[in-house]
Parts: sequence; C-alpha cells; structure tokens
Amino acid sequence: MLENPKGERAMNKIEFPMKVLAVKLEYRRLKLEKMRHGFFKNISGKEFIVITRDPSMPNTSSRHPRRISVTSKVGKQLYEEINNYQKLNAEYAELYNEWNSRYRFAPPKVKFPIVQYSDPHRMNNEYYNARPEKLGKYTPDNPTTSEHGDLKSKNELMGLDLLKDIGIPFKYETELYLKEIDETINPDGLVNFYEIDRCAYLEIFGMSDKIDYFARTSNKIYGFSKENYRPGREVIYVFVYDKYNFDKDYFVSQVLSAFNDMIPDNALVWETDDKPVCL
Repeated sequence: MLENPKGERAMNKIEFPMKVLAVKLEYRRLKLEKMRHGFFKNISGKEFIVITRDPSMPNTSSRHPRRISVTSKVGKQLYEEINNYQKLNAEYAELYNEWNSRYRFAPPKVKFPIVQYSDPHRMNNEYYNARPEKLGKYTPDNPTTSEHGDLKSKNELMGLDLLKDIGIPFKYETELYLKEIDETINPDGLVNFYEIDRCAYLEIFGMSDKIDYFARTSNKIYGFSKENYRPGREVIYVFVYDKYNFDKDYFVSQVLSAFNDMIPDNALVWETDDKPVCL
C-alpha cells in the first residue's frame, strides 16, 4: 500500500462485507417503499414537484403523476420529503450498483428486526440516542482541532473521519461506569449501526513508550471484559501498531467486520438455493 506525503497509508476503495451490503440495501428498499417518490422540474421558469408514487394515493404513478408548485402550501410541506427521497434513492442506487459489480445473484431479503443471539447490555439505537457525548475531562496540551471538536490525538481524528466517510454515526467520549474496576471511563467513540438497531463502543489504542498508558489500557480492557462487553460485539478495539502511519484499511476492516458479524446468517433470506458466486 502506498503512503501519501503526510506519512499516512493511502486507503483502498471501501467495500462493504456481503451481509452489511445486503442489510444496507434492504433497509433502504423498505424505507423507499413507504415514501412518496418524485423529482423537481422547472416548467416555464417555475419550480414544481412531480410526484410519481404516493402510498396514500394509489392512482399516482409515473404515467399519472401529480404536479405541485414548490411555492404552494403543499409544495412547501413536500419539499424536504422529496429531497430526502432523492438522497435515499441515490444511496440505494449506489449500493445496488456495488452489489451487481461484485455478485452474480440478486441480493437477499432481510428479516427485520434483526435479533442478536446475546444482548447483555441492550445496546440498541435507543441506547445510542440516550448517551450524551463529549464528556471527557482530560485535555491534552496540544489538542487536535477538527469538525468533531477538540480531540486527544491525530489517530482519533483519522478514525472519526473514516467513520463519517463510510456513513456510520458516532458519538465522541460518552461515559461508562465499569463496576469491576470501579472507574468511569470515556470510550473514544460510540458507533451506531442503526440499520440493525445496534451500537458498540470503539477504542483506538495507539503505541506509546509510557508505562502508565499501557497500564490504563490493560485496566480498561480488563474492565470491559469482566462486565461482559465482548470484543467485536459491544466494544471494538483498534490497535494502531505503527505510531508513524495510520492504517486506514485496517481501521475500516475492524469496524465493518464487527458490523458484519452482528448480522446472523439466518437474518438473510435468499430467493434461490444457488450458492453465491463472486465475480
């Protein structure tokens, strides 16, 4: 893998694992089924919303569309809704093209809601939404300034930027009390795999010559383990082994592998018995 001038490893194109890609597709397909479909069109200098599908009005179709002025009362109400539809539809089209470029078979249906074999802490979307962020009390002498706020390290910045790039919501430095070590910690991140109603803590461990850093890291991992926060399930560990280069591919693979493993095989429903064959 090549390195860029800043000493960071250049990242290959991100490919979602098969189960993650299938879930993302089906999640969006089901949402699109419940939405009004339409587009914006300029006619004689006036902006209109053209509705081509409306679940509440079965007679509306691409052959019999509804045309609504953007400046009308109804148009103003529909403007954001159609924008959201177009955004979601573009996401679906991009994911569907990725699927077709990699596989010779149709994507499966997905049985929502996805049930975990074990869920000791009920770490679902509700858990994620209820946690406040940016609660860490430690401030380094030279914080890393970013759009996410002031961070403790450049590794955190690159990790959070990558989460944003792959569309995984996160919260920085929430708060968690670990009874076994009698300590309240601020994990680096809490990531939200919202399509499967799951979230997980994220810890980015760097290389350091300081003994106290290794002691704190070991104590934190011990606390997570004793409280039944399982690696790759309730907590994701990313070890940055090379303190001079941040391996972006490795970081993404750790996060997406955890996401993929949280999707049980029996949640996917294939329409045929053909064995999947990759291109």
